[in-house]
Amino acid sequence: MPPGREPLGKWALAVVAVVTVLSVVRAFGPMAYPGDIWRQSDTASMARNFATGGMNLFFPQINWGGSGPGYVETEFPLMPWLSAALYQVFGEHEWLGRLVSLAFMLIATAAFWGLARRLLPIGAARWALVAFAVSPAFMRYGTAFMPEATVLAFYLLALLAFCRWVQEDRGIWLVGAAAATSAAALVKPTSLHIGLVMGIWLVLAAPSRLRRQSVYVAGVAALVAPALWLWHASQLHAAYGNTFGVISGGDSKWGSFELWLSPAFYLGNLKTEAIFIYGVVGIPLAVLGAAWLWRRRTAAFPLVVAGAGALVVYYFAVGRYSSSDLGIQYHVYSLPYAAICVGLGLATAAEWLRPRLSSVVFAVVSGLAVVALAAQSVNVLIGSMTSTTGTFGTCADGLTAVSAPDQLVVVGTTSLSTENGVTNNFQEPVIFYLADRKGWSLPADQQDPSRLAEFRQEGARFYVAPDDDLVPAGGVLSHWLAANATQVRSSQSDGCDVWALDQPGTAS
Repeated sequence: MPPGREPLGKWALAVVAVVTVLSVVRAFGPMAYPGDIWRQSDTASMARNFATGGMNLFFPQINWGGSGPGYVETEFPLMPWLSAALYQVFGEHEWLGRLVSLAFMLIATAAFWGLARRLLPIGAARWALVAFAVSPAFMRYGTAFMPEATVLAFYLLALLAFCRWVQEDRGIWLVGAAAATSAAALVKPTSLHIGLVMGIWLVLAAPSRLRRQSVYVAGVAALVAPALWLWHASQLHAAYGNTFGVISGGDSKWGSFELWLSPAFYLGNLKTEAIFIYGVVGIPLAVLGAAWLWRRRTAAFPLVVAGAGALVVYYFAVGRYSSSDLGIQYHVYSLPYAAICVGLGLATAAEWLRPRLSSVVFAVVSGLAVVALAAQSVNVLIGSMTSTTGTFGTCADGLTAVSAPDQLVVVGTTSLSTENGVTNNFQEPVIFYLADRKGWSLPADQQDPSRLAEFRQEGARFYVAPDDDLVPAGGVLSHWLAANATQVRSSQSDGCDVWALDQPGTAS
């Protein structure tokens, strides 16, 4: 049978089907995971604003843009825009956006299968697909209202096209790889490390092609659209002052020598990889698979080596988040390389066990292996069925009860505007999204009367403090609020403080 045409197999298809059904169930669950809620809230806010404020793809809007329109410097907002298009047809439902993510994750799964069966023996390819599908990263981000599944789909389509170009040397596949790389970089510029993956892969698998001009033309062409979008996004930041810290300012993701010398950097990255990519059980299997690959140097060897090398550089580059619980999503790119190694490990173990066990016992052991590998993914599923909005949800309910949709609010946050001298994205979007309100986000190091008075002058009508420490009793801000606002919600009764700000000129 020609390479890449081998059948999926009923048992592998069954595993993917079960994971897909469980993912659909999760799509209808509550907003979950504190580390992801902030990004999901911002992405969902963009979708809502597209749907209600016009479907202009080039002007994404967030809710913490003060009295302005909230246009923000962000990645190309394909996923929230598609979600908004569905809102136009079916009404606003979070699960629609989550199903958009699931659709992209299934595209990523199909692309991974196309890649795996071209690089691995068919048995190992099927096991790799299973490892891919039962990874906790699949369950966590396959239905998250975030662009991770979207970028993973384009990332794997790029690897698949590049693989076919390496194997078949047909120009159409180089063009396809460039196009998919461009799309991935638009959705998330962090995916640009794929250029290093492809470069190392080429050095190891087909070094003579590095002399071809077409390779460099394709590489430059892939950067055109992302560069134009980043320039446009930076102009939005310059004009409106809102950013996710993509390129022109705001938040910094870069690592530093101080961070790289810290044990916490390495332990944080290893912890995330172990739990959310390998599901813990997959680690020894991946080691076994990597050893098999090292001895045999098959077609998958250049890709795995290239991926491992590029990811090390990438995780160092974005070290501020890659080693943090707030940056688990940065690790989704590890999934295909990890799944290949785990699949090879499972296939190696199966090859050793098969002649030593009866067919029934072997089938039971294989099933137990899948269950063990999926245990952490099940844990993710169970954990995601409980809302973790906490005080933010309470604040949103309270704010909704006392304010009108068109009234601007100020939301305090415990995040700092700078951390250890590094600019930080302090904005807290959850309350804004859940309450469907707009206004300003105030960092913990700027909780002072002058800032609140300034926002009040610009139209703010409410101040929300989701943490008692933001307004310490007897402090300057507490005294200012007592003289210039009326407390309409109290933390003693519902876990959140909300003040109605007096109109300028009417303060007592």
